[in-house]
Amino acid sequence: MTRDGRGERATSDLARETRRCGIGTISREEVPWGWRLGRRGFLALMAAAAFFRGGVKREAFAATSVRGRSRVITVHDPRASAAGTGFDNADVDADVVRGMVQEGVLAFTGARDLQTAWRQIIPDPAKRVAIKVNCQIEAVYTKSKVVQPIVEGLLVAGVAAGNIVIYDMTDHAFHLAGFRRNSGPGVKVGTVSDFGGYSRFYNHRLARLLCNDLSGGLLPLPGVRFHCDYLINVPVLKALDGYCGVTLSMKNHYGSIANPGEHHKDIMEHIPLVNSLPEIREKTRLVVLDAIFGSYRWVNGRDQKYLSRVDRLLLSDDPVAVDAVGWRLIEKLRKENGMAAVAPPPRYIQRAAELGIGVADPSRIELVQITM
Repeated sequence: MTRDGRGERATSDLARETRRCGIGTISREEVPWGWRLGRRGFLALMAAAAFFRGGVKREAFAATSVRGRSRVITVHDPRASAAGTGFDNADVDADVVRGMVQEGVLAFTGARDLQTAWRQIIPDPAKRVAIKVNCQIEAVYTKSKVVQPIVEGLLVAGVAAGNIVIYDMTDHAFHLAGFRRNSGPGVKVGTVSDFGGYSRFYNHRLARLLCNDLSGGLLPLPGVRFHCDYLINVPVLKALDGYCGVTLSMKNHYGSIANPGEHHKDIMEHIPLVNSLPEIREKTRLVVLDAIFGSYRWVNGRDQKYLSRVDRLLLSDDPVAVDAVGWRLIEKLRKENGMAAVAPPPRYIQRAAELGIGVADPSRIELVQITM
């Protein structure tokens, strides 16, 4: 990617600011998980955004989606996983991935700068944002280096650090992913139980942090310290042989309900049902599929022998379209590794389309491919 002198200096300033205030080294009172966005960092981020577009190859696309169609942005940079030889967060180049997220957000929104782009995604920055990650198993998980630039974008949009929460059902892979649990001031990170647990009776036992506060805050539910208004979904690219074929954005919300184990037999119907809930469907503003690495065969635990470097991110506000495109990526990986198609096929994707959650038909998905 090429930039002129001003863009290079701005990017350098941003990198220094991020290193100075990076994960584990910043003020715990300010942003315990992320980095404190001071005036210098904010200006550097804004300046860099204006120059991240130079030298990037992309297909032409309209500024807005055509009615009845969905847009999926796929950003590819082979340097994304060049920081190491493994398949973990430590092997990801944070600066490269930051550029991928920024470019993807600009392309998805059609905005000319990051502040405008993120304010399109989060129209009211005074509200609270939940980020659903997938850290269930230690082999493949959502990486903090993918989530970090999303948090930075929210801060640029004006969302207060204390109004951002990153969550999953468990924290099994947090130590590998680069997340540190925090329920105090600043960006919050933890499990559903840290933020009020799951509803016992409401909406298929949904996480209470996603449940609407019908009292407007006058009668908050006991133990619920965070009600989100917006939702960002950051799943991983993973096959799920024997269950639903693949686990991508929609299956990620099995971590948003208390009893996923009770819904393996009816998984093809229950995944669309969960994603049709207003608390998920109406709050979702963005899906960022972390496909830096891809799991093309399901293995539980820490075994990473069925992972490949994909070096991609997929962005959309349509989880059905993301899953349709992600499924094809997994099938490509399986074919390259001499494996048959996933079984069973992920019928839940078409079922979700039939329920009107999104678009599954490839002819109605506008796929914008960006090479960094």
